[in-house]
Amino acid sequence: MNSPTGTRDPDLTRERILDAAHGLFVEKGFAAVSMREIAARSGVTKSLIHHHFGSKETLWETVKEQAFAAYAAGQEAELQSAAPDADLLKNAVTRYFEFLKANPEVVRLFAWTHLDEDQSCGRLDAELVRLGAERIRQAQEHGLLRPDVNPAHVVTTFVNACTQWFEARAHHSQWPGVGSDEDYLDDFLKIFMEGLLPRS
Repeated sequence: MNSPTGTRDPDLTRERILDAAHGLFVEKGFAAVSMREIAARSGVTKSLIHHHFGSKETLWETVKEQAFAAYAAGQEAELQSAAPDADLLKNAVTRYFEFLKANPEVVRLFAWTHLDEDQSCGRLDAELVRLGAERIRQAQEHGLLRPDVNPAHVVTTFVNACTQWFEARAHHSQWPGVGSDEDYLDDFLKIFMEGLLPRS
């Protein structure tokens, strides 16, 4: 075990603390992790953690923001630049699915926040959901998607379908006939996108 020490580089110290906290929060969730454990894993003192982050709650919020930031930036850029059509929605679903697939630790963080009824994650991505819903509304106005569904519910549906696939993998992997990640995504996109086409 590392002995708690400081470092002359505050950025490096902050990074060590965040790395340690991220690993522990992924393993145990927020409630079961102590500042003492974070200090031991990062090799710094508890007082230094308080100096950089103030509290365990602030550290938890920072870990969640950092875990989601890279995906959010890419998704937001695409939503702002691409035309509001069915392809944009299909690409948004695929991007989110692939992000979760490549980042199982983020899936575990999401699972802990859901178990703890942590509402702060909803604030983290609220602007992204608002922007996505607005682009869907624009596609509806142009006759590209059916107009009789709530755009925010469209976003909620695909977010839940992607997240639950990975969160509940140990469960549904035992069901007969369930295919691979790629098979599920392909079938979900067929069901989801065809269900959003304008009614003739």
